[in-house]
Amino acid sequence: MKICGFVLAAGLGTRIRPLFPDLPKPLVPVGGRPAIAWSIDLLASAGVSRIVVNVHHRREMMREALPGLAPPGVELLISEEETLLGTGGGIAHALELFSGFDWLMVVNADILTAVSLRPLWRRAEREKSEAHLILSPQGPKSEQGRIGRAPSGGLWLAPPRGGAGSSPPEIPHGVRPGVFIGVQIVRPEIFRGVDPARAPSVIDIYRARIAEGGRVRASFTDAFWVDLGTEDGYRRGQRYLEGGEDPTPSEEG
Repeated sequence: MKICGFVLAAGLGTRIRPLFPDLPKPLVPVGGRPAIAWSIDLLASAGVSRIVVNVHHRREMMREALPGLAPPGVELLISEEETLLGTGGGIAHALELFSGFDWLMVVNADILTAVSLRPLWRRAEREKSEAHLILSPQGPKSEQGRIGRAPSGGLWLAPPRGGAGSSPPEIPHGVRPGVFIGVQIVRPEIFRGVDPARAPSVIDIYRARIAEGGRVRASFTDAFWVDLGTEDGYRRGQRYLEGGEDPTPSEEG
């Protein structure tokens, strides 16, 4: 079973820029290391043999820093984007770099989490998922009510956001709402035939696959996680690594 890791690291990092105006978001120091190093290590601990990182913003700094972050025995490849693509387009743009792998483990560059990927990957395989997203009952209020897990285990997605002042989406009976933590386990085939320039978000791809009857599923975790891309999340992550913020129990379900 060949597993490739993928770190989404091309974003502009506007929310954290007030703290670090001269650094791309993946390279801001967290616990004495670049933020992206925690995502790379998370993938390496799951047994991946290759990690692809997509880059755009200040990519010359990323090119210089990334080789030194590759764990022993893991091949690290860089996918450069001349024009910033969405998350779905960024992965599809790098398709040739993970062609031939059975699974793609995708992690955002700006998360810190205590979740273990191995049991979640085994569950995705057992359930014959095309894509399997990891959700948490905890997370920013702005993201709550947009995603969830149906009683069948399938991924539920709220309709696309309306304009300003639109009502929050109604959550169907039986759906357990959560927050996407930025970790997903995907079959590479789902990106074949996707035009990178026309896929702004990976969620758009999953929404289309769900409409077509595709097997897109979700699991919950109670493991600690935080979005390092915000000023508040960055400080929470620092406190966690310093032992000042207790993680919740690591239980996947």
